[in-house]
Amino acid sequence: MFSKIKKLYSQALKYLGFRDYDLPLNQSEDSRFLILLVGLMSFLAVLAFSGTFALNDMTSRWSSGLENKVTIEVPVETKEGHLLSNRTVNKETKKLASKLENNPIIKSVKILSHEEIQELISPWIGKDLTLNDIPLPGLIAVELRRSDSKSLDMLKANVKAISKYAQLETHHEWLGSLISFANTLKTLALFIALIIGGATVTAIIAGVRTRLAIHCKEVELLHHMGASDDYISRQFQRHSMILAFKGSVFGTLSGLFIMGIIVMLSNGSGGSLIPAIEISYMAVLFILAIPAIAALIAMVASRFTVLHSLQEMP
Repeated sequence: MFSKIKKLYSQALKYLGFRDYDLPLNQSEDSRFLILLVGLMSFLAVLAFSGTFALNDMTSRWSSGLENKVTIEVPVETKEGHLLSNRTVNKETKKLASKLENNPIIKSVKILSHEEIQELISPWIGKDLTLNDIPLPGLIAVELRRSDSKSLDMLKANVKAISKYAQLETHHEWLGSLISFANTLKTLALFIALIIGGATVTAIIAGVRTRLAIHCKEVELLHHMGASDDYISRQFQRHSMILAFKGSVFGTLSGLFIMGIIVMLSNGSGGSLIPAIEISYMAVLFILAIPAIAALIAMVASRFTVLHSLQEMP
């Protein structure tokens, strides 16, 4: 069975234009080093791309459904420092909700109950602490038909006219800062991935030049026998492609294993303050394509390096 598979593999390589080595490239001592280096670079690339995809998914979840939503708060303490009674807070909250229901720019109005408010602040105070004896602000969740600046200014004016205690809070300020920070991290992760790719190409080029120097006499002999530059370069590019693919497969699988552990830990933390990390199936498919990309990069870099070096040979 193994002999048949090996025979099919050899036939496939010949069909793609590859033949057995005329140069002893498999005996190069730096082959293991190149496999290890490409594996390490692939491992780091998986972490960088996974971080980028996870941040992109996280920002999408943060911003999803919040574009047209605002919160109106009736605080328990006024700007002058006076405390409002629960009765006053409830009265102002109900008055606001009833008068805003018919506002043409508002789609829906909902007063949050004490249980819903406690659920909102439970990540900070814990779920075991009851809020029966603690004065709570009145919160109204408002969904707008549109959230442009003109609509928000009109709503602020209406809220102030209805209640002198109420405050309108939009999600744009804190959400915009949060998304901006996440986008900065994504850019940094992509920049790191580019550095990793550049370092991998540099290492492959250096390895090819080293093997060319080691097998200089064999290359000159092939030239004298009538071998073309393209024929010689195919042997180097095949060798580099196979080494890069082996190393990248190991590094990619190791990176996916580590990311799987991180995803499970984030989902099983049980803390609401720690966001769950999720990576889509499309992102996983892209990461699984890293070995093929690494092999292609190695093949192209090796080909151009060999052809350029052969042109400089006498």
